[in-house]
Amino acid sequence: MIYIHRFIVCFLFAFSMLVIAQDEERVELTIDEKRENKIKALLELVKINKDIYVSEDRIRLEKFINLVDEREKLLSSAKNQLKNEQIRNERLEESFKNNELELADLEEKLKIKVGVLGELFGVTRQFAGELKAGTEKEVTFSEFPNRIKLLEEIGSIKVHNRKNFEDLWQAYLEQIVSGSEIIRFDGNITMPDGENEVGTIVRYGLFTATYDNKFLKAQPELGSFQLLESQPESSITRSLKRHQRSEEYKSVAIDPTRGFLLSLYMDKAGWIERISQGKSIGFIIILIGIIGVVFSVYKLRLLRDYEVEVNGESISHKISELINKSSSRDSRENSIDELIVNFSSKVEWGNNWVKFFAAVAPLLGLLGTVIGMIETFQAITLFGTGDPKQMAGGISQALVTTMLGLIVAAPLLGFFTYLSEKSNAIIQILEEKSSYLLSKN
Repeated sequence: MIYIHRFIVCFLFAFSMLVIAQDEERVELTIDEKRENKIKALLELVKINKDIYVSEDRIRLEKFINLVDEREKLLSSAKNQLKNEQIRNERLEESFKNNELELADLEEKLKIKVGVLGELFGVTRQFAGELKAGTEKEVTFSEFPNRIKLLEEIGSIKVHNRKNFEDLWQAYLEQIVSGSEIIRFDGNITMPDGENEVGTIVRYGLFTATYDNKFLKAQPELGSFQLLESQPESSITRSLKRHQRSEEYKSVAIDPTRGFLLSLYMDKAGWIERISQGKSIGFIIILIGIIGVVFSVYKLRLLRDYEVEVNGESISHKISELINKSSSRDSRENSIDELIVNFSSKVEWGNNWVKFFAAVAPLLGLLGTVIGMIETFQAITLFGTGDPKQMAGGISQALVTTMLGLIVAAPLLGFFTYLSEKSNAIIQILEEKSSYLLSKN
């Protein structure tokens, strides 16, 4: 609005100056008249501006006065609110003191009324807490879904009524009965791949739950039973199968620790993991064992062929031909000895390699033992003896390589003994046959 007024004033001043200029062009005025006209125009402009500025100042003053009144009203309202809050605070403090006194009086009356029953209520809360802690991971959680909530309620009450005692007694009775029964029921089962399905679960007391002759682990927070990925050995799982199929009394394997032993089976290392603990030395021993067994089997097949050849007629024809070609007895004996030596070298070939494999395997096992003990002593040097897990790696390598070396050496040594005996038997047959044919001529 102010800018519009100023614009109008400037416009009027310019218009008046233009009119004056036109008048000056029409009528030739004197210098005094021109000066007087300009002064009049300027005075007129000042009057107009004065009216505008006075109007603007009046508007600003009215606005400021209105704001002051508004602030005074707000201040007065805040003071009234503060006064009301102070009154309310005093009233609440007085009420708090009265409540504290009343509470202390009620607690004193409660102690008087409770008397010797206070110990009973404390024992009740204690037993409710112990039963809750013992049943949180029980295999019976799906059969008694409200038990945990009930025990929490009983454990939080200071003064119990008759129903609370009866509920606790019933919960303990159900626990005792559940520990002495074997039942079947349908429940949710979480497979190792994460899939859920509904199946028939067999519960053995409070100790073990099984599905399809496999052990389960209770998962109350998920509302299901988890099928253990690592199961015990087959002799234990077969006992479950025999018991569930039999209509008579049968022994069955259960976990008396209520899942602790089964959880250890999940951490139990398999054969592949145990062999891998031997590291590179262990795999070298296994490779030597495989080579030795394959070579021994190959050697057995060769000896079978040699045995057929010795017992056959072909070797007799060769001996007879050598005897007939020789004119003297010495030459006959030399020819036969040469035949026996050549044939014996073929028969005995490879036996020492089997012996070599049988001897190298335990030596490599001893090498792995030494390396494992070195790693153990290094772990002791760095970490001390406070944490046995730091030493377990080196000790495992030492024991596993020794075990692998002995496992490989034992059958290879048996193969070597058998191959040597078989070779000597074949050579013995050849010598006897040669002596017989030589004595006939």
